[in-house]
Amino acid sequence: MDEPEMRRDPVAGRWVVIAPGRAARPLELADAQPRCGPASVVVCPFCEGAERETPNEVYALRAPGSAPNGPGWQLRVGPNLYPAVRQEEPNPPTPFPGREGGAEVSSLAPPSLPGKGVGGLGSSAFSSLFLSAPAYGRAEVLIDCPAHIDDPTQLSDAQMGEVFRAYRERLTALASDTRLAHVAIFKNVGAEAGASIAHTHSQLIALPVVPELIRTELNGAADHFARTGRCVFCELVERELADGARVVAQTANFVAVTAHAPRFAYEMWVLPRGHEARYESITDGAARELAGLVKRVVRALDTVRHAPAYNWFLHTSPLHAGEPAHYHWHLEVMPRTARPAGLEWGHGFHIVTVAPERAASELRAALAG
Repeated sequence: MDEPEMRRDPVAGRWVVIAPGRAARPLELADAQPRCGPASVVVCPFCEGAERETPNEVYALRAPGSAPNGPGWQLRVGPNLYPAVRQEEPNPPTPFPGREGGAEVSSLAPPSLPGKGVGGLGSSAFSSLFLSAPAYGRAEVLIDCPAHIDDPTQLSDAQMGEVFRAYRERLTALASDTRLAHVAIFKNVGAEAGASIAHTHSQLIALPVVPELIRTELNGAADHFARTGRCVFCELVERELADGARVVAQTANFVAVTAHAPRFAYEMWVLPRGHEARYESITDGAARELAGLVKRVVRALDTVRHAPAYNWFLHTSPLHAGEPAHYHWHLEVMPRTARPAGLEWGHGFHIVTVAPERAASELRAALAG
């Protein structure tokens, strides 16, 4: 495919441009270093032995007999020392839109009630033009391993599996706080992806509102269900498997595909093959299977794109949304294969220079090799 093509994301509805011809344009600015280098501090605060540099752990996998907040751990989760949100909620609680005595009401609008999106601006407390509220929530750091490793694909299969199992455990624990609506789980790998510490880790930020991008997906999925009676993600998986052009790899329970309308070239989505609304329902075995698949496709990405910086994001149903029939959790892997410019930042319209079908073919070849 050489001619530019516009594509619409089947869930969120955003449009992108696939323009392979732009890959040949002259570039005078040198690329930024894609990955973080070795730790620039004398002691990495995430390494074993430096536990005093981080807050007390709230979850850990430890050797028998080892004391909390000391050496002997395999994986640790603790509050972020530099949190984006504060744990102490103001008194009285902030009346967020749609909030009724706790977190934002996020049960997803029934498809039979069009126009009633998740958490609409219905509160009189939010009738002001300039809205603000104290940033309440939870901010945690999940340190993948005690050794100083900056590349998550260098984790053993068992270690990677424990990372994905810990995501489930922390989601379940944070759901007990009825004041929280959603947990954002993400990993930044490399300076261009926002990582400030090289030691591989993930972040969890729990909020009393559902983030706008998740809200857009929820509403797009609800609209599709209202029109077709089907989960849009289930239909996406079915069609991608049938066509095969964008399938990168698959296992018994999961499939990795290049996004139909990517924001960056080689963007991938990893989805359960069956309908699963909540990540919290994943079993230990499925978590290990998912981890192995993610590890494989990210290694293929490193091979094809020479180890670019990337993020991965876990998108799942809001904490108190029940088991929606029209939403499906998934993991998005977004490599920083280009620098957003005017059209992206100013208008939210992404230009991608590699067609997803070609990207998938290259990634499959790397896996085969």
